[in-house]
Amino acid sequence: MPRFLRIPLSGIAFLLFYSGASVIAWGLLPLHRWRTRSLPPAEQRAALDLFMMRCYRAAIEGMARLGLMQFSLPDFEAAELPPPPWVLAANHPTLIDVLFIKATLPGVTVLVKAALFKAPSLRRLFEASGDFKGPELEDQGFGTTAVLDTFVDRLRGGRSVLVFPEGTRSPAWRLRRFRRGAAEAAIRAGVPIIPIFVLSDPPVLKKGDKWHDMPRQVPRFSVELLPALPTAGTSSRELTAQIRDQLAERLEAARMAACERNRA
Repeated sequence: MPRFLRIPLSGIAFLLFYSGASVIAWGLLPLHRWRTRSLPPAEQRAALDLFMMRCYRAAIEGMARLGLMQFSLPDFEAAELPPPPWVLAANHPTLIDVLFIKATLPGVTVLVKAALFKAPSLRRLFEASGDFKGPELEDQGFGTTAVLDTFVDRLRGGRSVLVFPEGTRSPAWRLRRFRRGAAEAAIRAGVPIIPIFVLSDPPVLKKGDKWHDMPRQVPRFSVELLPALPTAGTSSRELTAQIRDQLAERLEAARMAACERNRA
């Protein structure tokens, strides 16, 4: 689809996303809870996780049908993962990374940027999923006690947690400095870390981009689950370096492949 058509369609997609979030938060979510109210608590939780995963899948499939992107997700059932819970540590190339990961893995909770909790509909969806608010901008140092304690509590309660160690979106084809909070929480809870590589080729919706900043080519998004990292007997500094090294290696390979395609 040509770029001049994707620009207005992108605006439509954002409007549909936020209006759809309101419909889900205030209409479909209460209806779903009413329909599953007679189930045991564990089954209610599993049903809600599946419902939310389907909502995220519907969002990205809708954008693909509009011609705004292509995407591929890993086969979660076939992935060789250790038993959950896990800390899922992902790079953060675009605004919509979390949609792809939540559309892949059911029941994942997210350390969400504090500012997003100010939107009532989004906050209602975050709370339903067990997502929790990250530190305010002025408190984003390593080891913020309240946030780290909540992180560890989620893991000890059996919930996997997704975090973006960069803290904000990456520059195009690069990574920022990784914070150690994800590794520290995994060590305290005694759970493995699953690095997740997210690719946007070409980069789109990165830090500083507006909704209408569309690349010339239709972007392709992909998610890759990398081998698990055990946490026993290691430090948060070492683990953070391992996560970053794995993701940096995959990112550089993807960048070189993109360069080769552009030259061809």
